[in-house]
Amino acid sequence: MKPFCEVIVTSILPAIRSILTRELMDDYRLTQKETADLLGLTQPAISQYQKECRGAKVKLLDKQPQIMKMIDELAKDVSTGKIRPKQLQLKFCGICRTIRENKIICKLHQDICPSIAPCYECPKEC
Repeated sequence: MKPFCEVIVTSILPAIRSILTRELMDDYRLTQKETADLLGLTQPAISQYQKECRGAKVKLLDKQPQIMKMIDELAKDVSTGKIRPKQLQLKFCGICRTIRENKIICKLHQDICPSIAPCYECPKEC
């Protein structure tokens, strides 16, 4: 069985990074190197997010206005230097918590690990 957090790390976190990378480069005109430095990633990783080789679950998050707003705000804070590495980590945790509270991840989690149904990992039964 895959724990909920493993699904987040392998599917959702890369999607968040992909959206964030796209916004930093498209909306704020940052280079791959600048984006990598601000996010604590490598330039090749940013390249993979940009080419959509990573973050395959972007479409799952693109449909969620609340999550997209959180990522938009994060991109703005990152681009202006208003956020420190520890704050960046907390922002990612906040996005993840919201995804979990709104059960956005439940269907994906159950698809990956059918034996968990019914799920009791989220705040309310899925």
